Amino acid sequence: MSISDERHRPRTLIVGVGNPILSDDGVGIHVARKLRDLGLEGVDVEELPASGLELLDMVLGYDRVVIVDAIVTDEGRPGEFHVLEESAFERTVHGSSPHGINIATALAMGRKIVPEKMPKEVFFVAIEADDIVNVSESMTPPVAAAIPSIVDRIVSEFVSDD
Repeated sequence: MSISDERHRPRTLIVGVGNPILSDDGVGIHVARKLRDLGLEGVDVEELPASGLELLDMVLGYDRVVIVDAIVTDEGRPGEFHVLEESAFERTVHGSSPHGINIATALAMGRKIVPEKMPKEVFFVAIEADDIVNVSESMTPPVAAAIPSIVDRIVSEFVSDD
């Protein structure tokens, strides 16, 4: 890769969100740690044990951001995951109170306040969780077993030049 190619390569941030002591809620953190261990060139990997306004500070200045987090849906199977674009969360943007601001609201606020510093692309890797309430540093078996596939998908879709 030439120097001019390197300058034009998108700056990518991967953020693992969750609480690593609440069983499957920590899956985003565990995925982030596996990605960090790979030493991916041109990619920063961070952990965020909360969500909301803290995320806004992290994403400023990046071209692409991938947020990895647990979800719980009625139809999902534990360990199943989906890659979603930011637009999928537009209906979850809420109110004016800064308390309890979710990720979608924080991103929407950033796009209004500092649009020139916000990432051009934001993707979510949403992983279906089974247990997000019990205190445990261990994830449920189907969620833990999905981590290698999740890491492979993130690398192939957001990191590889292929």
